[in-house]
Amino acid sequence: MIAQNITAFANSGGGTIVFGVREDKPAPDRLMGIDEARFAHAMRRAMQMVTPAPSVTTEVVNVDGKSFGVVKVEALPGSLVQAAGQSFFREGERNSRATTERIMRSLPVQPKDPEVLKEVQGLAAALASQTSVIQELREAQSWKAQIPLIIINGVIGAILGVLVTMLLT
Repeated sequence: MIAQNITAFANSGGGTIVFGVREDKPAPDRLMGIDEARFAHAMRRAMQMVTPAPSVTTEVVNVDGKSFGVVKVEALPGSLVQAAGQSFFREGERNSRATTERIMRSLPVQPKDPEVLKEVQGLAAALASQTSVIQELREAQSWKAQIPLIIINGVIGAILGVLVTMLLT
């Protein structure tokens, strides 16, 4: 998720990300803070996934006894930043998957030659499709997607256990 945020900011003009604040909670409960060691480790891992690497600075700020991670991401003009093969853009307060249209709008120069334009659009479509496919595969592998299978296996196991017990007695 950190790599996705860095990618989205780098592809959308840059910006600042603050870690340790829960947006879904009302103030003052939203100021959760971070574990500094975990934050540093997560940032190192995230930056290993991001290519090409934009300029990113991090610092830990302490407020009222709590630590917050502040990450400043610079835009990387002329490049489309990816996180593990996926590209994202910042749309308002949310990240959105790269689309062919959004990728084309982000190009510093639009090809004038119709043949080159068609090729570039094809590449943008392939990248947008790759981003969607990777995201769908990740979601399918999440533990939430496995719940129905776990329940079915549990029920089958319980039935088999009862049957074996009945057969042995």
